[in-house]
Amino acid sequence: MEDAIQPFLLGLGIGLLICLIILMRESFKRSALKKQIKDLKNHLHQKMEIDAEATHFKKTEIEELKKENENLRITNQTLAQKPGRRELINLHIYQRAIDIMSESAHGFAPMWQKAVKESEKDIEQFVEGKTSFVKKIISPISFFSNSSGMETKNIGPGDTDKPS
Repeated sequence: MEDAIQPFLLGLGIGLLICLIILMRESFKRSALKKQIKDLKNHLHQKMEIDAEATHFKKTEIEELKKENENLRITNQTLAQKPGRRELINLHIYQRAIDIMSESAHGFAPMWQKAVKESEKDIEQFVEGKTSFVKKIISPISFFSNSSGMETKNIGPGDTDKPS
């Protein structure tokens, strides 16, 4: 019987040795997997913190942009209601009408260009301080002295325009 027990014990020993090797191997795998799970949890935690910061930053940026948008809307309404805004809109309307007239009316464009050049020259003289802007708009001498409705123009020695 001892002969029968010896191969049994040998098989049992080899089996236990194999189980011990498998147990140690699985223990190493388990520790590696636990470490990997811990690393993944840390990575996920860091990613969630970064996403939370980005979300918070986006929310604050959106709130700031909403405030800025509201301020700009109020400023726009205020500027639209300021005196002179309607005149500016009228100037744009008149400019568009002049552009249309220049394209469609053949005799209008040259006369208009001459009037624009003359007006630019008058404004240049005003900017340089050679003439007064208020006197140019409402000249009391020409307003009261010209009762016939015709415009008179003084011609100096350097002027090449003929009197109308």
